[in-house]
Amino acid sequence: ADTQMQHPGRVSFKFIDKMQLNDSICYVKAAFPLLGKILQRTEFKENSSNARKMQTVRRMYNSIDENVDPCIREEDDEERKLSQMCFKEFTTSPYEMLVLVKDFFQDINQLLQNQETFEKDCSQVYHRACPGPREAESPPGVGTDPDYNFLSPALSPATQPSLSAATRSGGDVAPVSSRVP
Repeated sequence: ADTQMQHPGRVSFKFIDKMQLNDSICYVKAAFPLLGKILQRTEFKENSSNARKMQTVRRMYNSIDENVDPCIREEDDEERKLSQMCFKEFTTSPYEMLVLVKDFFQDINQLLQNQETFEKDCSQVYHRACPGPREAESPPGVGTDPDYNFLSPALSPATQPSLSAATRSGGDVAPVSSRVP
């Protein structure tokens, strides 16, 4: 993934720290719109294997998003405002970013298999788990600008937080071809 990127290097984007929320349904609801922005802005070299896979992943996302009876109920204004307090800025390699994308799809797949309706109001979960934008004591940092370019080359490793601990899910790391949904 890292070598097939249209613009190689580290990438910065906003996403949700799943461990902070500790609630799969609320994580999926809050992360879903951010995932769409990540997928829109992730560009691989034309005709590369990852470019073809990314087209498939975008189709999966769009089929969930455009479902006649939406799988994921859109958050109301209050819930959306609270969920935005959970947004964090991540700066990673493209591979680490795609691991987060893969993990998101695994989570939503499990919830859909369990026939989850996503009707849960997550306002209290967001309010409790996400104190809002603040200076981070340790990486990854918390993003504060909702209009931030969600996927851009990082400035430098010294000025950007890293995601190395957040992407360790245990076990060996498989080749990217088997880790992308």
